[in-house]
Amino acid sequence: MKIRILGSCAGGGLPQWNCGCPNCVRARAGDEDLPTRTQPSIAVSADGTRWSILNAAPDIRHQLADFPGLHPRPGTRDLPLDTILLTSAELDHALGLLILREALCYRIVSTPWVRDTVLESNAAFRLLEPAWSVMPLDRPFPLDGDGRLEARLFPVPGKVPGWAREVAKPHPEMCAALRLTDTGSGARLVYAPGVKSLDDATWAEIQAARCAFVDGTFFTRDELLAHRPGAPDAIAMGHLPITGAEGSLERLASHTGRRFYIHMNNTNPVLDRSSPELDRVQRAGVEVAMDGLEFEL
Repeated sequence: MKIRILGSCAGGGLPQWNCGCPNCVRARAGDEDLPTRTQPSIAVSADGTRWSILNAAPDIRHQLADFPGLHPRPGTRDLPLDTILLTSAELDHALGLLILREALCYRIVSTPWVRDTVLESNAAFRLLEPAWSVMPLDRPFPLDGDGRLEARLFPVPGKVPGWAREVAKPHPEMCAALRLTDTGSGARLVYAPGVKSLDDATWAEIQAARCAFVDGTFFTRDELLAHRPGAPDAIAMGHLPITGAEGSLERLASHTGRRFYIHMNNTNPVLDRSSPELDRVQRAGVEVAMDGLEFEL
């Protein structure tokens, strides 16, 4: 299985257009320790020829331009894209679909709750309805055209997206993670960019995977309070902090597979290559996802 990290930061990227936090200020100034990052998505492939994308970030146009593996053949619109899979209806996971509305040469897959919430609440997204199929939780299905990558969406602790709170009710399908298995090699990947806790079922999926991408939005539960008085904490926002009593780092440190944090908020100190926080994460054996990184399982 081949993997390309298209984007690694949370909504807004780094720098975020309306944020003057120290990380964003330094990123705008070209600080080498804080390279710019786009919003979260990864591409996966069984053969390096046909690809599928996990979540469609608003930055997808630039992400595809930077990735030759997903360029159309010269003189054609033959894009080597099989499926775009959404794990939730969060804006930083779905807005990129509108960028790709010109030709529906690909398949969109999500849970029924995600599709219905997006399409029923946003008229612009209805252009995508012909390409949008649904898959219930815990049912295996082929992600790619050749059926070499078997996908399974499973529920994780999460929340209703902020934009949908007045039109949708909580449901097990509102926030999912993905188990992806290469049917040839048996390699398994788990992609969980938005979780507010590691319940037993989610942790069992991570432990069984050769590689896992886990929500790394905030380093501490109250990280935003230092930048915006009165801001909600990480768990109230539906995100699992890296450190603290509820944090993920200690558990991920015990996992023997390859582990990545993804979906980091622009305030997160692990984005700074020179920070002690990043050093702490790396000493625990966990990596911080970076735009453009490619590797194989």
